[in-house]
Amino acid sequence: MTTLNERILTELRTDLVSFADTHSPVVLESDGAMWTQQGRTLEATFRRGQVGAAYPDVQLNGATQPYATFLASDEMANLAALAESISLAFGEEPENYVEPKARSDESSPKEGQAREVVPDLLEHPSFGSTRVVFLRGAAGAGKTVALRRLVRRQAQAYLDHKATFLYLYVDAQARYLARLDDAVALVLQDLNAHFTYRALATLTRHRLVVPIVDGFDELLGAGGGAEAIHALTLFLTRLDGRGAMVVSSRSTYFDFGRIRTQADHYRSSDANFEIVPVELLPWTEHEMCSYLASDGLYRKLGAGTPREALDGLKQTYFAGTDEASLLSTPFFLTAAVDVARQHAEEGGDTVETPARRPIGRIIENFVRREVGKFRNTGDEPILSEHDHQGFLRMLAEEMWWQERRELDRESVETIAELFAEKVGMSDRDLRAFAARASSYAFLSAREGQGPGPALLAFSHEYYYAFFVAGFLAQSLCTGDDVGGLLGRTEVSPTVAEEFGEQVLENRETWLAGILGALATRPVPVPERETNRGNAGALYAAVLAKCPCIKDLHLVEASFVGVDLRSTVQQNVALTGCDFIDVDFRAADWSFITSSKCSFTRPRVDPATTRLNGLRLAVGIDLNGIASDEGRAEYDPRKVQRICTQIGIQLPAEELADTEPEGVKYSARSEQTIELLHKLLRIAERTYYLSDDVLNRRGVSNRPQWANLESLLRDHDLLEEKAVQKSGTQPLLLRLAFPPNVIAEGEGTAADPRIRGFWQAIKHL
Repeated sequence: MTTLNERILTELRTDLVSFADTHSPVVLESDGAMWTQQGRTLEATFRRGQVGAAYPDVQLNGATQPYATFLASDEMANLAALAESISLAFGEEPENYVEPKARSDESSPKEGQAREVVPDLLEHPSFGSTRVVFLRGAAGAGKTVALRRLVRRQAQAYLDHKATFLYLYVDAQARYLARLDDAVALVLQDLNAHFTYRALATLTRHRLVVPIVDGFDELLGAGGGAEAIHALTLFLTRLDGRGAMVVSSRSTYFDFGRIRTQADHYRSSDANFEIVPVELLPWTEHEMCSYLASDGLYRKLGAGTPREALDGLKQTYFAGTDEASLLSTPFFLTAAVDVARQHAEEGGDTVETPARRPIGRIIENFVRREVGKFRNTGDEPILSEHDHQGFLRMLAEEMWWQERRELDRESVETIAELFAEKVGMSDRDLRAFAARASSYAFLSAREGQGPGPALLAFSHEYYYAFFVAGFLAQSLCTGDDVGGLLGRTEVSPTVAEEFGEQVLENRETWLAGILGALATRPVPVPERETNRGNAGALYAAVLAKCPCIKDLHLVEASFVGVDLRSTVQQNVALTGCDFIDVDFRAADWSFITSSKCSFTRPRVDPATTRLNGLRLAVGIDLNGIASDEGRAEYDPRKVQRICTQIGIQLPAEELADTEPEGVKYSARSEQTIELLHKLLRIAERTYYLSDDVLNRRGVSNRPQWANLESLLRDHDLLEEKAVQKSGTQPLLLRLAFPPNVIAEGEGTAADPRIRGFWQAIKHL
């Protein structure tokens, strides 16, 4: 028997409550516990564990087990049964799969196969921190396939007694869910798990389960992401700085500071996490050829070697263009192979398509096959190619208005009937078309999504983007309910990019109508954030593709993290727009008016960026400016100097207050500020800073660190937290304010502690 201290007892109670039936009592003593779980009363006794063990052994039903083994046992989480469910649900591995490479962006980047990089990062968290691997990559880059393979392999290793934990895959894509716990609860239900969402934090803390949230940007799309960020942060605070999880997103831009700021609401908890971004890399030519060699694909395309097949695909889809790099995206290569293979099997020599973009060519070839498959009893096509695309756009429209990516079969068949009536289809053909509409090549069934019939979704994000972008563009051209249209679900980066491409293809007929509709649209208060964010995404997509738009007027839009590099626009009028972390490097813009607008950390290159005629007040309309290297400057003198170089006009009184050009920071000050900004970037992703983090990231081993740490402490900007562990009592450091607030203090009015800190740095 062992006597447990209060901290361990408190944690054991929390763990058992997460497994116990809702509202049922948990009786806990220093030598044992009793609770009700799934209607059964369980009674356990605590025994002294091995030397150095943080938790007691647990005797239950006559068997004594280490604490983690007890939590995973059949009586508790029954992870063995969960592993079997995962193995069955995820099916067999595809024979022609080629593992993509991944690269972390730590100070010492790790690069290798994704199945090696991600698990390796999970194995080495910083002291006292929950490690969050944030996997990023474009649509079609292979994130979902890579993660699902990781999950299945781990489940099989667990069943073979070669692993001690499971990955829990949570598909946040194509779901009408705004909360992380909703998504997790549905997944646990689908897998017939023996525990609920409440126990997931317990199992994650003890490193028995590693959650994987695939498509986190889908959750962010609901209401601007506030609920998703809140749910993720709340889950992290429950982990007590332990365990690990994986989050994936298509967005290359993500404001990690939002998670850090949200965690400040739980400062009384033991929140501590470290976010490590990882990029999924495109396939190299070696990997593309490996794919074409698998299962003899190159021979099925009529080629003598994989290299010959790859060159043939480039010629077919990208002749005369500079987009051949798209084949490095697994989606494009596999789709191109499918089209070419089907065409070869039908006796054709080449894929005959108009000179369109690759995604358009792929879709047109698939649609052409659908025309041949959808025939009536007289062996005549039921619909033309144009009508088939119209029907698919109608499905995308329904998904957009319903704010989801899935429809049940009945809804698909109903839409088919409505479309058939619209095009004047005969009753006989209508019945045949509606009956087969759910078997479209572009749609796939998503089984096991809870009770009820299977749901249908576009089989890939690119297909959804193609059709929903066309729907959005045509709806804006007609000007019908534009305010309501943009107040629905968030425009994803893939949809926005496709929107820009389609507007470019139809510039003469679409551009003026779309810009006019955006400029005159209503912005209802309840959907204001979503409306302005979607307007910004669509505006940015058009600006990136269409230079020198005449009489351009951007109205009530929020541009966040968008890339406007090398764009050219003249005589632009701005009304009610916000630009946050927008990349303007090598951009050439001129402005005629700017009303009620703000710019936060625009990234510029003084040698190439021109923003002529833009009138801003530093610290009011302009909050910081980011240099070409990415460092944000807030000091008024530096900001004003950069503004002068790139053409931004400042108020006369502001220029009069500027200190002489010759007044500069000392070399010591500049070096200290440089190190501070490095610390702030780390603190955006790491809530508490341990010695090993600061050393590994190249902060505490710099000669300026002692001075910087002293200044932060002198002005009460560093907080300490002692970690209760056996032996030594290590300290964790935490910034007293969010990193961006400290950075902004260089040039704007702020808390006296921050102002005093910056004054001290400037006088070094």
